[in-house]
Amino acid sequence: MSHPTLADVVSGERHVHVVARDEAHLAFLAERPVRKGHVIVATNAVVDSVADLDDTAHAALWQFVHTMQRRMRERLPCARVCVQVIGWAVRHAHVHLIPTDAPGQVPGLDGEPLPVVEMVALAKLLQDASSESEDE
Repeated sequence: MSHPTLADVVSGERHVHVVARDEAHLAFLAERPVRKGHVIVATNAVVDSVADLDDTAHAALWQFVHTMQRRMRERLPCARVCVQVIGWAVRHAHVHLIPTDAPGQVPGLDGEPLPVVEMVALAKLLQDASSESEDE
């Protein structure tokens, strides 16, 4: 099964309302916004996910996102711009920027707490060999 990308948006085949662009990125209004002013920032290159970008492209994406966040806070009536990177439905490196005024305006990440033993095991698995944990 093939997964959709944003290549048709980046190439201009699919019309969207573009709000910013540079040589490597495109920012456009979400067609189905979580909130009014929801912007999607995509890489021009079709790359499966943000994690698959090389270090230079990754840093450039976040610089572009940062610039868009500041612009949104200056020009839209919002207190904060929330950031989401999901990466399952659309297989193209992209970031969602959602203007908000209060907590709860964007679905949260409120899972059930894990038992301490599982947290310790996960922390050890993810730590660099040279890291020391304060929670041990």
